[in-house]
Amino acid sequence: MAKKGERYQCEKCGVVVAVEEDCGCAVCDLICCDVPMKKVTAPAKKAKKK
Repeated sequence: MAKKGERYQCEKCGVVVAVEEDCGCAVCDLICCDVPMKKVTAPAKKAKKK
């Protein structure tokens, strides 16, 4: 179950998804590049402004 505040990252392209609301599903898979995304513990780094 995806919970508010969790982050998931694609191991192929690097895109990061932040969960903004709890998911009520029994099982929740986030898919990117045809593979399940992995839960990450460290927050994503913000891009520097030029």
